[in-house]
Amino acid sequence: MTSGGASTLPAVAPVPSAPRSAQPIVGGGALSPAEQSRRHDLLQGLIADRDLDGLIVVANDYRGHKGTLRWVTDYNLAHRHGFAFVPRGREPELILPQNMQQGFSSQGWETPVRYARRAVQGVVNAIGELPGHERIGIVGLGEIMRVADAELLKRSLPATQFVDVTMDFEQLRAQKSAEELAGVRESTYIVERCFARLLEIARPGITEREIGAEMYRTMYLLGGEDPLFLSMSGVRQADGTVAPAWNPPRDRVLHVGDQFVFSFELIGPLGYWMEFARAVVFGTPTDDQVRLNRAAAEGMRAAAERMVPGATPAAVQRGLLDAVERHDAGSAYWSGHGLGQDVLEEPWIGREVVDADDAVDWTLSERMVLAMHPMVLDRDRRGIAYLSNSYIVTPDGGQAVSQIPLDIHVL
Repeated sequence: MTSGGASTLPAVAPVPSAPRSAQPIVGGGALSPAEQSRRHDLLQGLIADRDLDGLIVVANDYRGHKGTLRWVTDYNLAHRHGFAFVPRGREPELILPQNMQQGFSSQGWETPVRYARRAVQGVVNAIGELPGHERIGIVGLGEIMRVADAELLKRSLPATQFVDVTMDFEQLRAQKSAEELAGVRESTYIVERCFARLLEIARPGITEREIGAEMYRTMYLLGGEDPLFLSMSGVRQADGTVAPAWNPPRDRVLHVGDQFVFSFELIGPLGYWMEFARAVVFGTPTDDQVRLNRAAAEGMRAAAERMVPGATPAAVQRGLLDAVERHDAGSAYWSGHGLGQDVLEEPWIGREVVDADDAVDWTLSERMVLAMHPMVLDRDRRGIAYLSNSYIVTPDGGQAVSQIPLDIHVL
């Protein structure tokens, strides 16, 4: 931006009004009735397997804490918190706070909605209407449900046993349908168009804020939602080492010789997340920048080779670490996770390697989607690299959803 405040961005490029995808999305951005029926059957199977009378799904308006609600009802929670309640043998019901009634946004599926001044009281009422409620499962009990809501449930229904079935649900939604994979590719198309626009406008002297504004503009025109756009650079410390710094776009000016990593996460019209990060250098990259970016890229490729049905998340992480360490560098203790209608889904890639006590007994299955994002640091901490991509588990290894090269993009 010039000293007078006038923008110096290149001319705005035309952006299509809707994304293309490998398979056309049926229903104008809504998941199909067939997908709704598939999920209903899976939920009823979980209820039967755990001998439940019903299932509570907890959500709040936070990335990673609301995708469960969308998976059950195809409703994208835009504010506050909410629940879905799934009785045995019946369709789900959406339960929201009373003050959201006037501003209720549309949803893709026709799901009955119940409102209560205190949303959890609506859950209590729904459970009380069942012919029996000895065992009720809860998805999100440990990390999402508010303590006060959990206490009210127990006080109101003292004879009911509440069972944490969060991990059962995670296993349920991990393997994506063909329609879900189309949603992943749709989101990827949007973020690739955003990155193409970034390469058009990024140059020395531009600010992160100018880039961020154009990324959001492009994303919204293409049908994206819930964006998270960050930039990373290495901050030089007093002892000469470099520390990674993640921030939303700020007024920082980008200079010749700097390496910046631009990371973009978003959902497309069907509500599926994707993660994407690439490095950009203005001018000629240094030998260390090239080496560390290569370490991250080769680590991701090694991880992808191990993404086959039956493999463990630990094997994926080990492959990544071995490849990174061959470049005299190391990686953060976890490097990825499941991805879907939540930006953070099980399994975690790396927890089994370092925090074995927290490990969950997972094996990969075909059509799972994994995000990989190794944070690579030089052995003497004098340089960093970061990349991110999403992969589909196949019998031949992880299939990268985005084909944009993992190399440094030189401008």
